[in-house]
Amino acid sequence: SLWVYHDPYYGQPNSPITYHNGYIYTGFWTGDSNKANFVCLSVTDEDIDNKTEEKTATWTYTHTGGFYWAGCYANDDFVLVGTDDGCKENEDGGSKFIAFSPLTGEILDEKAGLNGDIRSTVCYDKETDRYYFTSKGGSFYQANVSHDGKITDLQEIKLEGASTSTPVVHNGRAYIGVRGAEQFGANSGHNITVIDLKSMSVAYKLT
Repeated sequence: SLWVYHDPYYGQPNSPITYHNGYIYTGFWTGDSNKANFVCLSVTDEDIDNKTEEKTATWTYTHTGGFYWAGCYANDDFVLVGTDDGCKENEDGGSKFIAFSPLTGEILDEKAGLNGDIRSTVCYDKETDRYYFTSKGGSFYQANVSHDGKITDLQEIKLEGASTSTPVVHNGRAYIGVRGAEQFGANSGHNITVIDLKSMSVAYKLT
């Protein structure tokens, strides 16, 4: 242990941790409709003689609903992450896709009203120069993001079930896991859905 961070809202730190250029980014979750933070932390060990020193966040962003399994994408220009929708189970709410400044936490752009909780990591595909993620509400998204963090051409395809899977993108197609009719029901339609990115349509599904 080099240091310890305790978030003021507490909560579950169950989102992936993304490292970029001396900083880490991750989110917390305290309940479907409770406040929780997305945080940026410097990895620097300011007090090398103290293994449990309290780390202070470089910046935080508070969102009602928080961040659950929500991994971000980070580069020198921006950090991209999706939020929960802030509503309780079986209630409809809109989540956000946000672009932050990596070092200050300034919101460079955001898209609101997305379909349900975003519980995947935002991934980038160099070949298409686009960013991809899924939602628990049952949507697959792709977007373009400029160097100054402006989100454009956000496209959505509705799936036949919820998805919390981070897309794997290869050769113009995205591969994601999609839930069947029953979350824990075997043989209820769970599948791998393959999406053609150019037409934003389902190429095929493997049950």
